[in-house]
Formats: sequence, structure tokens, C-alpha cells
Amino acid sequence: MEKKLSRVANTFTPSPIQELSHLAQRCNAINLAEGFPDFPAAPAIKSAAVSAINSDFNQYRHVQGICELLARNAKEMYGLEVDPDTDIAICCGQTEAFAAAMFAIIDPGDEVVLFDPCYETYEGCIRLAGGIPVYVALEPPHWTLDAEKFMSSFTGRTKAVILNRFIHCVVFFWNVGGLLNLG
Repeated sequence: MEKKLSRVANTFTPSPIQELSHLAQRCNAINLAEGFPDFPAAPAIKSAAVSAINSDFNQYRHVQGICELLARNAKEMYGLEVDPDTDIAICCGQTEAFAAAMFAIIDPGDEVVLFDPCYETYEGCIRLAGGIPVYVALEPPHWTLDAEKFMSSFTGRTKAVILNRFIHCVVFFWNVGGLLNLG
């Protein structure tokens, strides 16, 4: 199999979430790595799924109208001018959206600055797009950003910066003073 994979794909290792899930299964432990509901789905959801399957309408959902609505909301809520035809992509989750963004903007040799630690799929998406991840360590215990380290990570090959925290599903607030220092 390794001979069939690209040089980059051969460097990938199992994700930490996958490893924790397998370990939880082997040890009969509660899996905190993934969200496995321990309750049945609502009858209305099950019924709707069965109805959709039985209708034999098996076409992917078209996104016409959704992008226009999102663009209108961006204008009304934030004053942003967003072109629904070129500025919005509808994706099936964060990983797909991130990969699509990297494939759209990264050329071989481009550098992408991101924080360490970061979400587990970021490095792979950047490398598959031909990019080079450049890590800036966040400082424990509060995972703060050192503005000097951040600014020194930029080179003439820097193409993108990923501004997020390593736990992608948790709400957080950046220190406004720290962000203003970056400008």
C-alpha cells in the first residue's frame, strides 16, 4: 500500500482521536475522544430519515439560496460585503472546509503559520496542499500567544495564518490588547 501513496501521505500517522477511541474500545472504557450518544435518536428524526430513504430522492442537496442568505446575513449583521458566488463555500464539517481552503490558496512551498498545539488535521491538509506548516507555540498554562514569536515566524514565503485555538469546538476570547499588538 505504501508504494501507492504519495510521499506526503506516507508520513501520516493515526490521529490521536482515533488512537484514543481504539484504546477505549480495547479497555471497555468511556470514550471521551469522540461524541457517541448514549441515548436513542428522537422518533421524529428516525421517521424523517426513513421517509427520505423511501422517497428515492437521492440527489445531493443543492446550495442555491443558502449562500445568498449567508451573504445577506453577513451584510446585515456585520456590515460585510460578501459575494455569494465566490466568497462562500458550503462544506460537510470543519475538516473538509479547512482542506478546501488550503487546496484553494496554498501552492507548493508556501508557508502556513499556525499555533501549536492545533487541531489534528491541519498539518496533513497543509502538507497535502504542498504547504509547509510553521508552528508558533502557545504558552501554557493559559495557552497565550507570544506576539514576538508570532511575528518572527513570518517569512517571504508565508501565505496564510490560521487563527484559532487548538480545541476547535470550544469558545474562547483572545486578549484584545494582544491582538492589537499583532497589527
